[in-house]
Amino acid sequence: MARRSAFRVTVDTSQLDKLVDDLEAIEPAQLAARFVDTLNDVVDSAYDLSRKTILQGINLTDDYVQRKMRVEHATAQKPEASIIASGARADMTSLSHYGSMQLTKPVNWTNERIKGMGKKFGPWPGWTERKGVAAVGIAVGQKADGKSVEVVRGERKRLGSQFNIPGKKDNDGNLIIFRRNKAGKIEALQGPSVYQLFRVAAGRIEDEVFDELETAVTEMAERELIKAIEP
Repeated sequence: MARRSAFRVTVDTSQLDKLVDDLEAIEPAQLAARFVDTLNDVVDSAYDLSRKTILQGINLTDDYVQRKMRVEHATAQKPEASIIASGARADMTSLSHYGSMQLTKPVNWTNERIKGMGKKFGPWPGWTERKGVAAVGIAVGQKADGKSVEVVRGERKRLGSQFNIPGKKDNDGNLIIFRRNKAGKIEALQGPSVYQLFRVAAGRIEDEVFDELETAVTEMAERELIKAIEP
């Protein structure tokens, strides 16, 4: 998978030049500092709102989402604030992270049934003792019957021919879900990543964030103007 650049939601205080011109009574450095503080407050609020939007119905934890996103605050030297969710391969979300469960069904020939026929276990052409695969959640007397995941909360979906490989886990300790592609090669399955979910969430909250910024900057400017003209 090709490396993708980070997705950003950015607000730049340089867009507020006209307001600065209207507030000549205030020291430029003082006003710039207040702009930066206000911008950072708004971007922190947007960060909280974006995570809340992502988690509406999606079966991830806020802790996990926070590990995949970060905020870059504005400074006097760089009056720009960003919320960043990386699209790099290392930051993709394995499908196994979405409540993966092993599905099983009974084997036709249980150990008890084999023994009841007077048969003995041994190498082929003998009978194979059923031992299950504890490492992937398959008990003795059971066999794999696909996987299930819950990407959307409350909507568990069955996966038919997918499987786990003992010892192959994602960064959070979940057994990775694999499948064989048309070429017969084994590949790991990915679920919706925080990067992808954030792209959707950003579009939903953009207007709300800019309205909040406009209101916050206007209120801040009014407070500073009152301070500047008070005797």
